[in-house]
Amino acid sequence: MRQLDEPTAAVIAARVEGAAAELRSLGLPVVWLRSLALPGEETYFCLFSAEMVEHVIAANERAGLGFDHITEVVTIEPGT
Repeated sequence: MRQLDEPTAAVIAARVEGAAAELRSLGLPVVWLRSLALPGEETYFCLFSAEMVEHVIAANERAGLGFDHITEVVTIEPGT
């Protein structure tokens, strides 16, 4: 397994973005928003917008990625 660094994180992001786009073309409303990489901890977070957790699972599987867990979150933007 490659060590997580910025180039590796960019490759993972491209795979996730492509997987989400493929699923949207199939009618599943899932959008990759962004990813955060913590290279020193070998940790990678993907943020999605989706109606169902199953859609996020499908995007990860289509991208060929494993995951420890998926958690639903609520975002609060500044000024709201």
